[in-house]
Amino acid sequence: MSPQSPNQILIFRRLSWSLLATLCLCGAATAERQSLTIYNDASDDAYLDLGQPGSIGDKILWRSEMQTFEGDPVGLGSGHCSRLDTDGNFFCSFIINLDDRGTIAGQGVQRTEPTPSVFPITGGTGAFEGIVGEMTSYPVEQRARFVYEINYRLP
Repeated sequence: MSPQSPNQILIFRRLSWSLLATLCLCGAATAERQSLTIYNDASDDAYLDLGQPGSIGDKILWRSEMQTFEGDPVGLGSGHCSRLDTDGNFFCSFIINLDDRGTIAGQGVQRTEPTPSVFPITGGTGAFEGIVGEMTSYPVEQRARFVYEINYRLP
C-alpha cells in the first residue's frame, strides 16, 4: 500500500467535515420544535448597587419559584445580571430547574424594559439534555412576574 499524498489527506478531511456538517444540520432541522411558557415570581430579586444608583456593574441576583400562569409551582430558577450601560441593559446568566424533568441554562442581554429580551439557551440536563433554542422574557403584572416563553428543540 502506498502512502497517501498531503492533498489526498486534505481532500478526505474536507469531505469528512462536509458530511458531518450535513448530518448534523439535517438532524437539527428534523427535530420537532417545542414550546414551554412559565412565569417567574420576581418579588425576591436583590439589587446590589456598586456605586452611584444605576451605574455600570450593578448586580441583580435572583432565586424564584417558577410557576404556571395560574401560579402553581413547577420548579425553581436562579441567576445573576450585571449592568452593561446607563440605559438599563444587563448581561444575565440563568438556570431553570423544572422539578424532576431537568434544567435549562441560558445567558444574554436583558433589554431595558418593557422591550422583550431574547436569550439563547446554552444547555440543559435530564429531559432537556442537548436542548437548543431561545427564551423570550418580559415583565407582566407591574413587574411582579416575568413571562418566560421557551422555544426549543431536542435531539
